[in-house]
Amino acid sequence: MPATIAGQTDENTYVNTIVLLNSSWSVLKQGLEHPVPWVFTQYIYFNDDSVVANKANKKVFSCNDQLHENITYEGLIREQEQKTYFIPKNYEPENLLYDFSLEEGTNFEYQSAILYVKKVDSVEINGIQKKRIQLTSPPPDDDTVYATWIEGIGSLAGLFYPQGDRRPPNSIGETLLCYFQDNEPIYKNPAYSECYYDKVEDITSVGSPIINSLFVYPNPVDNVLVISSSNEAISFVELTDVSGKTVYAKRLDANKENKIDVGFFAPGLYLLHAYDAKGLVSTFKIIKR
Repeated sequence: MPATIAGQTDENTYVNTIVLLNSSWSVLKQGLEHPVPWVFTQYIYFNDDSVVANKANKKVFSCNDQLHENITYEGLIREQEQKTYFIPKNYEPENLLYDFSLEEGTNFEYQSAILYVKKVDSVEINGIQKKRIQLTSPPPDDDTVYATWIEGIGSLAGLFYPQGDRRPPNSIGETLLCYFQDNEPIYKNPAYSECYYDKVEDITSVGSPIINSLFVYPNPVDNVLVISSSNEAISFVELTDVSGKTVYAKRLDANKENKIDVGFFAPGLYLLHAYDAKGLVSTFKIIKR
């Protein structure tokens, strides 16, 4: 029988949902406003114990450099009955960060907002089925998934950002890049190739497209995205957000310069998939400012 860690009953079953020993997160933070976009990666981890009001907590730390030298104390975190609580470093009252006991089809009040549990299912992470919760606004405004929580990992926007995309336009964007256990990546965001970025151009750059002479510009984009190919016809394009949800799909006019109005899209990272008549696909990372 393998050794167990806090919150783990055996190698395939976890009792705790977030506060597990040797866990860490890398979160991409993007400033998408004018005049100059910027990015950095926030690394978050637990270390040491602290008792507050007879409740055991873990200390939470973060750093914003690749060598993890500039360390900041963030606060205290604990878990009880599938609920995760966080006390920020200024010792404000304890806040509910996650609640993995939520049931599908229910409304709940969260940090002065009313959210709706659109869907509860499971997803395989590193060979283990984990509970997944998708949150929206209450019906009838429940078409857009603002946040996705995964058991053991937290929000796909990062540990400290459980409300996901419920933020004002042109503010800082947050996206979970990787989740680690014992410094080994357990989850890696499929929209990114790395767990650390500190340059916008490293994110927006793409490899050689499968479709020859395919051009997509400008990138980052404000309002209109142009797609053109000098040699091969592009028959279909699809835009997805970082969770894989299709936000735009259209058949294009062959051998023409095609334009997509993205002015109404929320700022953030998207994946553009362009298909030719043979079904070959090229994928581009697009930043909407």
